[in-house]
Amino acid sequence: MLEAAVADKRIPENPARGVRISRAAPCAVDEDEIPTLDEVDLITAHIAPQYRLAVYLQSGTGQRTSEVLAFSAECRRSGFVRIRWQVSAKAHRDDCHTVFVPLKHRTEGECRDVPAAPFVEQEIDAHLSRWEPVPVTFPGRRGKRRRPEVFFAPRRRGKGAMPAASTYGYHFRKACVSAGLVDADGKAKYTPGSLRHFFASIALANGVPICEVSRWLGRKSIKTTVDIYGHLVPEAWDRCRDIMQNAMRPAAEGVEESVSAA
Repeated sequence: MLEAAVADKRIPENPARGVRISRAAPCAVDEDEIPTLDEVDLITAHIAPQYRLAVYLQSGTGQRTSEVLAFSAECRRSGFVRIRWQVSAKAHRDDCHTVFVPLKHRTEGECRDVPAAPFVEQEIDAHLSRWEPVPVTFPGRRGKRRRPEVFFAPRRRGKGAMPAASTYGYHFRKACVSAGLVDADGKAKYTPGSLRHFFASIALANGVPICEVSRWLGRKSIKTTVDIYGHLVPEAWDRCRDIMQNAMRPAAEGVEESVSAA
């Protein structure tokens, strides 16, 4: 707004130019914001069929919505998925020339690998048995033209724009409402981001190191992951109690034996 005022010559200069805007610290996720497995399956049963795989890719590999929509044949590897692109926020617009952009916090050419469970590969096979990937040509930022075979590209004439996060979000909310997963106001109880929470919470609750989960989620800093999901590692509390007890009040074997004999 201040820059616009300078351009309109209403003020001589922007007093806030150069000032960095501090970002609010990430909040810990509320367990009520994480769907159960049954609820994930309910969403896939009610969402438009072409987006069923998107739900399982998010909940099974923790991808962002924009990353899932850019999922292509080259992403699929043996036992894992390689995430290299994400759909531009302007992909649904006719004037968008670059529908795919580098991943968040990464430059063009960088990627991240995430393990994919067998059920994810089965869902990919089921999707491919119904819809063939569609080649989409776009210019990379370095001038090189690329042509990935995209899973969620439009297939009908007149539907030439790539689906953006807003498109998928609409279908996701509609599926939640149809499945009865709503809040007190009747609105969708979950968002596509809830599926990333599902992936992280399941992994952490079953002993996967938080540093690995953070890397698979594509976080810029592990601190963000700890702030959001650190409280979802309940076994860490038990380990800490046992370690501190053994370190500071170790049980004497002789005492234990005498107590047992008594």
